[in-house]
Amino acid sequence: MLSRHTQSGLSLIELMIGVTIVGILLGMGIPSFSLWIQNVQNRGGAESILNGLQLARTEALKRNAVVRFELRDENGLIAWNVGCVSVTAECPATIESRAANEGAQNARVGISTTAIPVPTPANQFSTAIAKGTGLPAGVSFNGIGRLANATGDIARIDITNEISAETRRYVVFLGPGGHTRMCDPALAFANNSQGCS
Repeated sequence: MLSRHTQSGLSLIELMIGVTIVGILLGMGIPSFSLWIQNVQNRGGAESILNGLQLARTEALKRNAVVRFELRDENGLIAWNVGCVSVTAECPATIESRAANEGAQNARVGISTTAIPVPTPANQFSTAIAKGTGLPAGVSFNGIGRLANATGDIARIDITNEISAETRRYVVFLGPGGHTRMCDPALAFANNSQGCS
C-alpha cells in the first residue's frame, strides 16, 4: 500500500503578502518610536540635572560648606559639575561631574535666574526657555542645604529637544528653601502630581 505524503508551507504570494503587511506596520510605528526615543532623552537629561542638584545640596549638608552645581556648556548640552566653592583637602573643586557626551544627546537646556513666585501662577511655565539661554550658570547651597542666594543663580531649568519640537518638555526649578522639583508643564498639578502649576 502506497502512502500519500503531502507537503505544507507558504506559497510565494502568501510570503510576499506577509512581508508587505509587516513593512506597512513598521512604517507606521517608526515615527512614534523616534518620538519616544527623544522623550526618553529629555527625561534622562532632566533626571540627570535633578540628581546633580540634589547631590550638591546633600554634599553641602554633609561637608557643612558651600557647594555649587554648575551647568557648564554654553550651547545647552547637559554637562554639569558639583564642587566646593572654597576648595580644601576635604572639599574638592569637583565632587562629581557629568560630561556632555553622556547620553541625552539631543536634550538641551536653558536657564532663568528669575525666582519662581509662591504660589506659582498657572501660566508660569507655559513658555519654554530657549536652549543655551543664560549658560553657563550655577547655583550654590550652603551648609544647611538652603540656597546661598547669590545674584544670578539658577532658579529654573528648561529641558527641550534639539531634534523635535513635539517632544515632552521638562522643567526643573528650585524653591526658596533649596528644594528641587522636576515637572511637566503640559500637565496641570491639580490633576497630576507630575504637573508644574
